[in-house]
Amino acid sequence: MKTTRSVKFGLFGVCIGLAAVAVGRAQTTEVVLHNFETPPNGAFPGASVIRDTPGNLYGTTINGGASNAGVVFKLDTTGHQTVLYSFTGGADGGIPYAGVIRDPAGNLYGTTAQAGALGWGVVFKLDTTGHETVLYTFTGGADGADPLAGVILDSAGNLYGTTYQGGAANAGVVFKLDTTGHETVLYSFCTLSGCADGDFPNAGVIRDTAGNLYGTTTDGGASGFGVVFKLDTTSHETVLHSFTGGTDGGQPYAGVIRDPAGNLYGTTNIGGASSCLPNGCGMVFKLSTTGHETVLHSFTGGADGGFPRAAVIRDTAGNLYGTTAYGGASNVGVIFKLDTTGHETVLYSLTGADGDKPLAGVIRDTAGNLYGTTQAGGASNLGVVFKVDTTDHETVVYSFPGGADGDPYSSVVRDTAGNLYGTTVNGGAAGKGVVFKLDTTGHETVVYTFTGGADGGVPYAGVIRDSAGNLYGTTTAGGTSGKGVVFKVDSTGLETVLYSFTGGADGSSPYAGVVRDTAGNLYGTTYYGGASNGAQQRAPTAAYAPNGPAHCCAELRLFTQQHELETV
Repeated sequence: MKTTRSVKFGLFGVCIGLAAVAVGRAQTTEVVLHNFETPPNGAFPGASVIRDTPGNLYGTTINGGASNAGVVFKLDTTGHQTVLYSFTGGADGGIPYAGVIRDPAGNLYGTTAQAGALGWGVVFKLDTTGHETVLYTFTGGADGADPLAGVILDSAGNLYGTTYQGGAANAGVVFKLDTTGHETVLYSFCTLSGCADGDFPNAGVIRDTAGNLYGTTTDGGASGFGVVFKLDTTSHETVLHSFTGGTDGGQPYAGVIRDPAGNLYGTTNIGGASSCLPNGCGMVFKLSTTGHETVLHSFTGGADGGFPRAAVIRDTAGNLYGTTAYGGASNVGVIFKLDTTGHETVLYSLTGADGDKPLAGVIRDTAGNLYGTTQAGGASNLGVVFKVDTTDHETVVYSFPGGADGDPYSSVVRDTAGNLYGTTVNGGAAGKGVVFKLDTTGHETVVYTFTGGADGGVPYAGVIRDSAGNLYGTTTAGGTSGKGVVFKVDSTGLETVLYSFTGGADGSSPYAGVVRDTAGNLYGTTYYGGASNGAQQRAPTAAYAPNGPAHCCAELRLFTQQHELETV
């Protein structure tokens, strides 16, 4: 293989989430030239839904929509979906990992983990006409960055929430937003030695009648496995429990709920009494008002489920309901019930076709039916909204659609004639992705189809174009060593592999694209490889980890744990 072009790569260890995307900027007018069937309806719902009195459901998707930056949707009682708002990925926000809340007037409130005027996420309001107002734009500094959780609303109209990053130590904050849009940082994490007060809150907060806030952090604490905290009305933080990562659990990605007596209930992603893995498969816990923890159930990773990522809900009789991301008959998650004695009943074991990986919890109507979402699975493997009735029968209320031409995870480039060029991570004859062209009428032409072999496969990033019409990009897989390639596709559709990564010191798995200087040299990054294989790196920016580093690294840990389960 000959090339006269120098390909220069910086080795950059970053965490890539399950749903990595490149978010475009806001535009004044949008015309949908071609739909990959997925985007208009949304894709990958990562949060649970809420329900109004007539029975309509409201929620968000992480991807999809007109700009592939996520949507807010409504499902009526017949299962008909309406996209209430489609994020552009610009100043209005993008990638909403959290769900929404609803006030008595029908307005919806939520957060986006990315975008906004400064790229660090926003708090938004959506009125009953579908008009979005950005209530606050995070700067990425002391005010916080990357809100992965949603907000709560008090009777005065103030909103409370958390950000995963930002703050005094860049370890996240608890914030309050008043009705004028003024933000107050109530607490900035990792201010104690060793981050004993916790760091990186993945979940939001709850509020008691006295105004105290309660929540969790995924990291920090005495042992580095997260904490349950209380924040009083003077912004004084108390660590109610510091997880050890052992039998008492660790890495609580979800928040807590509170019963009338003041006891708190929650889940941890790892730990527990089960020895299914060295670090356990997660558990459900109760924390008394004195800070005493009781393990209500330790998941085995088998039929009873494993790795719960979401919070639980509680009925008036004291039973708890929730989901696990793995385990069950098909190892793609379960919906469970825990009675007051700690006895678990698997209400439904997902199969994949009816949903896969419920990362969010469930809600319950007055008749006892449960509703929730799965991030994947369904007819197009892009997630579903489901219902489980009181007889434990599951119904897929809505399955997010998809197309055979692939899912575009990156933005497009445009030539002077108005044609657009981009990539898809899958689709094509071999299912390894394509390079496509959209003309000004919206007609799509597949310029090149990857085989997954020496020519590369699974291009997460888009392409760039030179004045001669040649396209340049990267694939995360394929090549002579299976570690990805840098490629060129000329104007006739002929592909040339400019460089094939070995996985060693030269790098591996480039998830981002390339840039080109005036001399024709290409520059880029790789996710793995290099002298240290990126092992000690955290994701430095949300642009490379839309899930936020917590989601990101957690998903990598979950993948590793899942692989271990399958090979045991």
